[in-house]
Amino acid sequence: MKKYTLFLIAILSGAALFGQDANQIIYQAYLSQKYDATPWKEAIKINEAEVSKNPKDVKARYQLALAQFALVSSTLRNRDEDLFDEYYNPLLENINKVKEADKNWAEPYALQSAAYGVKMGYSPMQGMILGSKSNNLVEKAKRLDPHSALAWKVYSNAKFFTPEMWGGNLDEAIVGYEKAIELYESKPETLKNNWMYLDTKAFLGQALLKKGDRVKAIDTYEKALKAEPNFGWVKYKLLPEARAAK
Repeated sequence: MKKYTLFLIAILSGAALFGQDANQIIYQAYLSQKYDATPWKEAIKINEAEVSKNPKDVKARYQLALAQFALVSSTLRNRDEDLFDEYYNPLLENINKVKEADKNWAEPYALQSAAYGVKMGYSPMQGMILGSKSNNLVEKAKRLDPHSALAWKVYSNAKFFTPEMWGGNLDEAIVGYEKAIELYESKPETLKNNWMYLDTKAFLGQALLKKGDRVKAIDTYEKALKAEPNFGWVKYKLLPEARAAK
């Protein structure tokens, strides 16, 4: 009876898990800004199940890559390099499979560029190897689809985080973030559970504050909270810091 009960619990737990929406799980995990890998892993499992149904479904595999990237990106919160290492190569493998299936789809190139960016966040010396590769990928994404919000977001992150002597440019980052937000908002149907949209607003605010435009940074953060009142990173950290800045 005990074994049967445990088996039943496992079945019901699995049913509950796969009844959830992976994007919503990722979105809520992002909003909380608490480091807990569990929800990210759950989202990946849901997407893996979708891919297993039809391994040739390119869109399903891209969604899996997005979930893997969300987890990989989240590891920077507490520098969990072991977890990063566990999911980084599978992420790249899925991106490459998507690129092989559709060579003219911009987003996979932008996502690979972003993945390299996270890798360089752990190993700055990798910038000598991955920096140019990452730049080439995001530039290709922009050429393939100049209206890709993700491509503009990734491009702006590169301009924001790269030292000026290596091609970083704060003004270009701000323009790029604003462009990405404009593109996201031009398609309201894509904004639901879209953590990257909120992330773009958060980094635009940081770029503006770094530029010295405190008023516009605060306005950007307030707009982010209007879009999502439970955006913890902005509500409890970025906006208070901007208001306290001189």
